[in-house]
Amino acid sequence: MVKLGSGFCEYAPGMWSYWLYCPDGTLPIVFAALFGTSGFIHAYQAWHYRNKYMPIYVIGCFLLTAGLALRAHTSRAQDLQSLGLLIPSQVLVYSGPPIFSAALYFVFARICYYVPQAAPITPYRIVRTFISLDGICELLVGAGTGMFVNTTAPDRQKIGQGLLRAALILQLLLFLAFAYFSVKLQKNASKLGIHGQWKMSLYTLYVCGFFIMVRCIYRLVEFFEGFQGHLIQHEIYFYVLECVPMLLSTGYMNAMHVSRWLPRKSTIYLLDDGVTEAEGEGFHDNRPLWKKFADPYDLEGIFSGIKSLVLRLAGKKSSKSERKLADDEVQLGVRRSPTSNLEEGRK
Repeated sequence: MVKLGSGFCEYAPGMWSYWLYCPDGTLPIVFAALFGTSGFIHAYQAWHYRNKYMPIYVIGCFLLTAGLALRAHTSRAQDLQSLGLLIPSQVLVYSGPPIFSAALYFVFARICYYVPQAAPITPYRIVRTFISLDGICELLVGAGTGMFVNTTAPDRQKIGQGLLRAALILQLLLFLAFAYFSVKLQKNASKLGIHGQWKMSLYTLYVCGFFIMVRCIYRLVEFFEGFQGHLIQHEIYFYVLECVPMLLSTGYMNAMHVSRWLPRKSTIYLLDDGVTEAEGEGFHDNRPLWKKFADPYDLEGIFSGIKSLVLRLAGKKSSKSERKLADDEVQLGVRRSPTSNLEEGRK
């Protein structure tokens, strides 16, 4: 068996543990209580603000609460050789951060609803792209965790390690793309002279996203080090680089809740003066239903927009349909709404 690393409690000499150390039985209870409290606060805030997307934070908090509570039970029962306790605990703890990430993506889409002039990408594409890829992260975590923690099956362990690495790399890439679009939106708004308190919600995303990024990098290094690495064999890093950053992320969202600066209805948006609010039809996708299922990201529209741009740069005339798309941002590949002069794709 793998040699035990450094935990917060003593374990009988000569014994072995799937945890690679003797896990503490008190700290998990403390953090479970804190995450649970944050989750209840998020539930109240979602009800208070009539918010449809922040309940996702409640799910993330309760996943971490359950995982840490199971960890505490395992430690106090001294049943450190039970995969039946280890695997569920690890799956729950690993699944919480991607849930938090999904919540931030929904918030960013909501900000794009409110300031559509500055949006670098249509909200419906944010939801479809980021959330679907985040869902893949969750599937990889669920499939890889059980195999990774089982030290008695080296072959399956390597597969699990590879799946978890892939999940973390994908999550990191998603966060980098998320950071790029967030900064792009802020720059676009500044160029257009669109200011206001709504930017506080964007700053909240920066802070919460930073803490999730710290956790993601920690896990990525840990899995690349493997079972002989320093991080995975020392329990202190789990609390300092996993629990504390995630608690700061959800706690900061409690304190600086984004719904304080965003309207409840997604059809309300800022006009070009950056001050006056108006209500319109919002983003929507007018394509036939079969196209929405067959091409959820409107790749056809993206390709048409790119083709139109290439023809324009080459000095050639484009077709009537392509000229209609040429006025839009090429990377979005969507048309403008005839009633609100906003891009389609908004619901």
